[in-house]
Amino acid sequence: MRPLANLLAAVPLVLVAACSNDEPPVTADQQATWVIPSGTATEAPIPSNRTTEATPSGGGTAAAAGVSRCHTGSLTARTGGVESTAGVLYLSLVFTNKSPEKCSLTGYPTVSWVSAKTGKTVNKPFAPDAGTASPVVLEPGAQAHATLAYHQPGEADPAKCKPVTVKGYRVVPPRESTSIFVTGATVACSSTGINTGKVLAIIAGAK
Repeated sequence: MRPLANLLAAVPLVLVAACSNDEPPVTADQQATWVIPSGTATEAPIPSNRTTEATPSGGGTAAAAGVSRCHTGSLTARTGGVESTAGVLYLSLVFTNKSPEKCSLTGYPTVSWVSAKTGKTVNKPFAPDAGTASPVVLEPGAQAHATLAYHQPGEADPAKCKPVTVKGYRVVPPRESTSIFVTGATVACSSTGINTGKVLAIIAGAK
């Protein structure tokens, strides 16, 4: 999985201008602007095949009995690598255990885009994938990640998508009620159900 900056250098940005409620983000070097997701009225399924993922590094281990779950306050979250396969962008959401105690993550985080204009969530959250979710134990400083998958730019009818600028995404760890905000400007569909994407189960290691 290539770093985000490398992917942006290889994939031209296609800014969706029609029917936008905010101005798309622009930076001189494009390093702070993500590739823009869009969607289609009838979206093709997003595959969740993990066979192309390399073995993660610096990650957690299979969970042992009796380990408490990771609470939001015990975690940091950031965007890891991004790759593009068959018209789908795969973005890595990396969790790090910042507490002095080991803890366990199991399942799917709740992830929602956040509007740059209103500060409110945009569209529905990423939909949980149907794959198997296994517990991952994080020692202090260890990492795990969940993959966010959504369609490539240029696939949406702007009138249906109603693209808006987002300033990043809000992450609620599994079984928690408070969130972590991850900064990153891009554009997302604001129409309910258009290119919501999906989130894969948390696995050990960082991407």
